[in-house]
Amino acid sequence: MRRIITIVALAATLLAAGEPAFAQTPNIQLQVQPKLRIQPKVFKAPAIRPPVVPPSLVIRNIKAVMPSAKVLKLVTLPTGDFVATIRIENEVRKIGVDGATGAVQN
Repeated sequence: MRRIITIVALAATLLAAGEPAFAQTPNIQLQVQPKLRIQPKVFKAPAIRPPVVPPSLVIRNIKAVMPSAKVLKLVTLPTGDFVATIRIENEVRKIGVDGATGAVQN
């Protein structure tokens, strides 16, 4: 019983002493800084320039320069040029072709 009374008295003392200390704390108001909004960078894809020369003319120009060549694949690049995969005898190569003039670039 004595132990319970001591605990209650101690708790009451702590509560009484703690309240004035809590009342004395300064009233601090936090200032909220505005958030800076950074605009995201917009990455533009390179402008895809359509080729001026049709693919059939590109194949014809390749056969004119290399008569024994067989065109396996023709790919258009974003710049408007072509890359052709050709086979001459048993050798496979890639060559570039200008998209504006159709000239073969070895």
